[in-house]
Amino acid sequence: MGSLFQLLLDIATAFFFSASIGVASGVVAVSFSHRLGDGALYGIPSFALAAATFGYLIWRSFTPHKARVSQAIVREITSQGA
Repeated sequence: MGSLFQLLLDIATAFFFSASIGVASGVVAVSFSHRLGDGALYGIPSFALAAATFGYLIWRSFTPHKARVSQAIVREITSQGA
């Protein structure tokens, strides 16, 4: 239950961070071009890119990983030296 709660918190945090990145890039676009349409033109894709990036990072952190070959080699070397 604790990891589910942490997952929901991470998703909410990622959504708000992505929204703030999208709003910030939209504000920068409007301030440079003085057109509101450019704010949506640059804000929406940057929100989508940030959301996809944060989504991937959350997925990677909550998915079990297989032990990599390099980790197994390091573990074998350190166990032989001890």
